[in-house]
Amino acid sequence: MMEPAKKRRGAAVTGNRAMDIGILIDRVLQKNRIAEDVEFTTISGHFSEVVGEAVLPYVKLVKLEKRTLVLKAVNSAWKQELFLQKNTIIERCNSLLGKPAVRDVRIV
Repeated sequence: MMEPAKKRRGAAVTGNRAMDIGILIDRVLQKNRIAEDVEFTTISGHFSEVVGEAVLPYVKLVKLEKRTLVLKAVNSAWKQELFLQKNTIIERCNSLLGKPAVRDVRIV
């Protein structure tokens, strides 16, 4: 016997509809911002690959928030250098993560 349809966000949903588990996991991760935390941890673990060994002593990874990577430079000269490398940093982060998780870089 089929369960009656339940209303959820305007769409009728039955209790026996099969759904890909990957989609469900992705929804939970996005809703709870866990995916962003995992992406930040991955970037921080490979940060020397993202910015390069020469730049590493002069920059600190602050956070990843709403697809914007926030970096802190030691002075204005390094802030300018990081600004010039902005697109490369975005490409390296997204390549590392395997998806377009970083859209912008903000340097403070």
